[in-house]
Amino acid sequence: MKLSIPAGAAVLLVLAVGVAAGIAARAASTDAETAVQAPAPAAAAAVQAGAEAVPAPAAAPAAERAVPPGALERLRASASPDEWALIGDGVVTREEVAAAYAAADACTRAAAATIGGVELAPAPAFDPGGPVSFASGQSTSKEALDRVGEAHLACVARHFDDVRDAWDAARAEAVYRPTWDRLAACLAGRGYGTAPGMDLRQIVTAAGTGAQAQADLAACDTEARQGS
Repeated sequence: MKLSIPAGAAVLLVLAVGVAAGIAARAASTDAETAVQAPAPAAAAAVQAGAEAVPAPAAAPAAERAVPPGALERLRASASPDEWALIGDGVVTREEVAAAYAAADACTRAAAATIGGVELAPAPAFDPGGPVSFASGQSTSKEALDRVGEAHLACVARHFDDVRDAWDAARAEAVYRPTWDRLAACLAGRGYGTAPGMDLRQIVTAAGTGAQAQADLAACDTEARQGS
């Protein structure tokens, strides 16, 4: 019997950057555009694992986007050399996001060929402004599927994740900057090392993951939203 990796499993990675009603979890977005939005009580674990959905813009898709300074600083620490070569100039284009996706797909296919025993479907059509999925795979060997799934995640992390993050960050910046700055100011008033200009992930990382930090994030989230 053939085993398969369905959409959403090991060789299908759905990416989005945010949390649907604040900070909830790193989850796949159902919206056409994704981006990081202001947090809700599930705070720290959510942002480090994930990102939030942003409504799709009515305007024509942008050909390129400037990466906000806060996001670029964060991505400098996490991006691979391959990703940084695309985003390090502070501007990311649709073509660069598409190239990063193609590189991750090619990396996965090379790993599958080396491991053997796994048949990958053709890559789905990819649009930088839409939801992200990669090719599903099937095999009679669960071990081979697991190995290809692990290799796929490494390929996506090496070639794609931070490029897509950079692309989404500009949209999130435009929508949520005032809320993020109010959140940072509120937390700073409670003694955390947050400051205006930080993006959501930087704010949550600075606040930490303790019970008191969670409570303060929730309280400041409510305050920041009420100021919008």
